[in-house]
Amino acid sequence: MFKNKFAWKLAGYFAAAILVFAVVLGVTFGHFFHNNTIDRTKRELLIRADKVAAILGDNYDRQQERGIAGMGFSGRRLISYVNTITMDDVWIADTQQNVEMRNHLPPGGEVELPADTFKIEMHTGPQGRDLPPVVTGVTSLGDLPGQTRDMIKAAFKGKSQVEESFDRRLREVMVEAAMPIFDKNGGIVGVLVLRTPMMGLRQSWESGLNIFLISSLTALILALLVAGVLSLKFTRPLNKIRETAKRLSDKDYTARSYVTQKDEIGELAVTVDGLAGRLQAADRESSKLDKLRRDFIANVSHELRTPVTVLRGSLEALRDKVVEKPEDVERYHDTMYKETLFLQRLINDLLDLSRLQNADFQIEKVPVNLCEVVQEAARSGRHLGHGKNIEVTYELDTQVYKLIGDFGRLNQMLLIFIDNAVKFSPEGGKIELLLKGRRLTVTDHGCGIKKEDLQYVFDRFYKTRVEKNKSGSGLGLAIAREIAERHGIILTMR
Repeated sequence: MFKNKFAWKLAGYFAAAILVFAVVLGVTFGHFFHNNTIDRTKRELLIRADKVAAILGDNYDRQQERGIAGMGFSGRRLISYVNTITMDDVWIADTQQNVEMRNHLPPGGEVELPADTFKIEMHTGPQGRDLPPVVTGVTSLGDLPGQTRDMIKAAFKGKSQVEESFDRRLREVMVEAAMPIFDKNGGIVGVLVLRTPMMGLRQSWESGLNIFLISSLTALILALLVAGVLSLKFTRPLNKIRETAKRLSDKDYTARSYVTQKDEIGELAVTVDGLAGRLQAADRESSKLDKLRRDFIANVSHELRTPVTVLRGSLEALRDKVVEKPEDVERYHDTMYKETLFLQRLINDLLDLSRLQNADFQIEKVPVNLCEVVQEAARSGRHLGHGKNIEVTYELDTQVYKLIGDFGRLNQMLLIFIDNAVKFSPEGGKIELLLKGRRLTVTDHGCGIKKEDLQYVFDRFYKTRVEKNKSGSGLGLAIAREIAERHGIILTMR
């Protein structure tokens, strides 16, 4: 894996995705956890403040009935009870803008008292149990923080509020609710402020953050291990495909990846292996064509060497006056003429074969009657066999056999067969053309072709080295095969 850069990249991407996911999850969770906790605390504190304010209002009415003037409802026992039960700081503001406070000590138990009017009280609860110490005292409304002061002023106007703030003395987020205290006539006789610190929120957040960091680190390590294994599994077939492509670039067309997967990588492997197969076939075909080209050049050179040598020798003999007798000169001229005819035929056959093998060379295909082609070829074949007194006949099982083709090329193909049949037929022989059904047969009664030579008869420059075939170029049957292929005709020789 250490040398597999792609696998490392995949593992890195996977780890980065996990890390981003963890960060986003942590930030999102922290945000919603904080807001949800604050909102829940606000709702609960507002409900407690409403209930406590109602109790304080009733207490105020009872004390008024007993003739107790002033803020009798702020009796120590009631405020202490509320402070102890709710664990909230309790502030009560009267209409003279005096605020009586009862606050819990901050963590550590040390606090700087805001004024001489404040003191620390120690209380004992039921059954002699010690209660947490509290700071008690009275201050003026103007000495309170701005937000709290505004909330109390709004409460004196009948509007209850709950807000969060940061207490610099406690270094803690506080949630405080201000609730008006009503008498039985609906008048506002004071304002209750309940304040609760969010120490649990910070502790919960710090604890959750530690757990989250440890979990994220553990998950990240496991994710890296899993990513490494998965990356190796993912890149292994890609490495095989890469090695296959490298071998193909080095012209090793036998290379195959042999990757079988039902996904995009499997499709890529099938494509590469298919390309390798086509390259291998093309290489074989290229080698075959190269051999054919070399053989072609050798055959052409061989076929040209003999007539050119004869022509040169004859011309030298005539130029140097080696031959002077008229009958010898005439014989030399006749030889030169025959060799020239052979050269002309060879060149024409080469041109015909070259044109027919060129895919861009178009032959003129029109609707033709094959019966007429056979009749025309038989008439021309009689002229070819006239010198050997060979009879050329034809037999048709129909007078119309329609096909799409080139009349001239089809006639040329049949004449090539007839010409070969004439060469190998004895004096006074017979050549028969038979069109029956979808088969056209050309039959002669000559010496035939050896069985081992049948597979080569349509190759270029292949010809039997016998006296009867010395004038052949070895291209006739190759031309016939090209014409047949252009017309979708299958040729067989037996």
